[in-house]
Amino acid sequence: MRRRSLLAGATAGTAALFAGCYGGTGDPGGSSDRDELADDWPQFQADAAHTGATTATGPDGGGRVRWWSDTWGLTAAPVVADGTVYVGSGLRNEAVFAFDRTTGERRWRASIDEDIERAIAVGDGTVYASAGGVYAIDAESGEEEWTDRTDTTRGLVLDGESVYTASGGGGPVVALAADDGERRWRRDVHTLTAPTVGDGRVFVAGNDDLVALDAATGDTEWEMPIDRAGGPPTVADGMVFTATRGALFAHDAATGEREWTIEGSFRGTDVAAIDGTLYLAGRQEDDEEDDAWVSRALAVDAATGDVEWRRDDDGLGAGSVVVTDETVYVATRYRVYALDRATGEIEWWLRFEWPVGSPAVADGTLYASVGGRLLAIESGDGRAGVWTADAEPIPDRDATPATPSYAESDFPFGMDGFDVDAEWDVAVDEDAPVDVSFAIEGDRIDADERVSVTLAVTNEGDEPLGFSTGAPEPFGIFRLRDGDQDHGLVAWTPAYEKSGHVHTTPHRGVGMVNSIALSTEIPPGVTVNETYALSDETHGIRPGTYEFSVGNVLTPAEGRNGHDGWEFQVTGAVELAACGRDEGDIVHDLAVADEVDLPEDFMGEFAVDVLEPVTDAHPSLIEITFENVADERSLIASMRRWPFGSYVGLGPEGRRLVLLPAETFAPGFVDRTDAGWWEPAFLPHESIARGGGTTAYDPGETSTARFVVAAHPETDDPRDGDGYTFEQGFGDDDVDVTWGFTLSTLDPDG
Repeated sequence: MRRRSLLAGATAGTAALFAGCYGGTGDPGGSSDRDELADDWPQFQADAAHTGATTATGPDGGGRVRWWSDTWGLTAAPVVADGTVYVGSGLRNEAVFAFDRTTGERRWRASIDEDIERAIAVGDGTVYASAGGVYAIDAESGEEEWTDRTDTTRGLVLDGESVYTASGGGGPVVALAADDGERRWRRDVHTLTAPTVGDGRVFVAGNDDLVALDAATGDTEWEMPIDRAGGPPTVADGMVFTATRGALFAHDAATGEREWTIEGSFRGTDVAAIDGTLYLAGRQEDDEEDDAWVSRALAVDAATGDVEWRRDDDGLGAGSVVVTDETVYVATRYRVYALDRATGEIEWWLRFEWPVGSPAVADGTLYASVGGRLLAIESGDGRAGVWTADAEPIPDRDATPATPSYAESDFPFGMDGFDVDAEWDVAVDEDAPVDVSFAIEGDRIDADERVSVTLAVTNEGDEPLGFSTGAPEPFGIFRLRDGDQDHGLVAWTPAYEKSGHVHTTPHRGVGMVNSIALSTEIPPGVTVNETYALSDETHGIRPGTYEFSVGNVLTPAEGRNGHDGWEFQVTGAVELAACGRDEGDIVHDLAVADEVDLPEDFMGEFAVDVLEPVTDAHPSLIEITFENVADERSLIASMRRWPFGSYVGLGPEGRRLVLLPAETFAPGFVDRTDAGWWEPAFLPHESIARGGGTTAYDPGETSTARFVVAAHPETDDPRDGDGYTFEQGFGDDDVDVTWGFTLSTLDPDG
């Protein structure tokens, strides 16, 4: 296999990151202060008042990524000054980075080695970062100027000659001299957000209150109750605005008097303010449908709280908002929106693979951290979400063999269904006053047929019986386990969604169950029962023999001569066989065309194998293997669900491929195109997501993960010779790295 680095700069084949496209204390809302920001964005939300406003122009015409950094990890907010963009990032090796704003070339890296909060700042030639303390770094060289070890886990703000920091819990809030870190005052005030400075005051939001402190002394001026906040307050027009989990609050900045509120879920929202209008995003109850919520962006009159416009879209919701004279930019979990400031009309939006941080706008460019990568987004050509690329690299047609040879695999994806055979045994204590019945009905699982599993317990005694189980009532989760493959299935019941303790998604099924015991009582003569189903929408369904066991102990509800109760147990197995299925004709071969060479000081190695081609009966299957090649037990961090999660790779002319983790895959969620290719019925990187995590590996220890390969539902089907690049960030104790590979589609007759 030919090997080279896939990610040496912003080349056409390296765009797998994307699923699309790819201050003073005066009047912070005044035009004079915003004019100074036209070329710079010195801190989180632009200024110390966190107005998120600038007179600079931002990208229009669709938005296009000009360059992106080679960093991974934290979604910190970038800041801009004197032609340089600064951002904090890192997986296990956190640092502050400086990049040339025009080219994206890295100027320096300053190691911090602690989680860096998203609110950093730059001023008078110094970059200020908050982690386990405050780090002051020379903006030109990256050298450390001073450090204060005060806990600053909620971030910092720079205002003139002072740096204000905040931490969680009971505090503290601290004021430091910007030039040397000398401590000016400290207050033990509970906070959940970075501080905000405006009108001579420092505003901090806690669990249930908003506090105004004198900026010079730290003395409390006023305190008002609010809901739990997620983003720092915003100060403009003599008022302070706080977005919380239950409402947007407006208070008089001088007195704390509440002026108005707007109900909604706005926790995690950063508010922007300009020319007497607030802009924010979140979720509110639907005016037309009871108990329904909609995701929307809002423009609100700052003085009255009147809504000037609202824009609904499923991809909106809590996020960070910044605003220019013409455009409102909203960064939500996986998207960036550009809205017309006057009307709220969506001008364009981009979808990304990783979470998006609070953006910065400077001189026609939007800068944002996407999964720890700093992106520079400039004006496009009017085609929102479109980015052309060449198909590089592609396999060497002269190599031997010219087409891939596939590993042995009996994973048929279930596209043509499964034959089902089941057996079970019911055991009940001899003198138990109950009747236990169990049945598995159905012998086929496909698009039209399903198998049902019903368990029923009848109290045939004279007094109530009770038992406890996990959610949902009455019998909990029905799980089946294939011991040979260490693979499990969860049979489905609507009781999961009705329970307040079972967490489900349409693409992962049961994702989590609260650790809680629920009690069920069966009166005399009453039957409790539940029916579960195995269907083509069962996650991770594949051939195999799956064993199960379900049971409990029933005890007299009122007590009965100290009786310990009666036990029942149902054990059995379900065999799923793909015998007789049509293997199908190959539509595309897949080849691993290239992989990234990892540095020698990284503790592990990856390998990618193609197990199944794409046929007109099922999509493709690949397997990724990781091995710890170090001599000692090592920790490895990854950006998302190990090792890749659901992922989208970009190919030529905007075409994309999707990786679906095999254990989450369900045949019913994938549709066949007219060309015989397969596409998911959802956008997986938005629907199946998990935060980064760390895993320990012993020397020589390996792990493997299988992924279904399908076409993206919003792009054209692949062609012969297309190359699709996938990449992920990883880190160990020594280095953060980017590892990736390219899959190429081949005509089987080529």
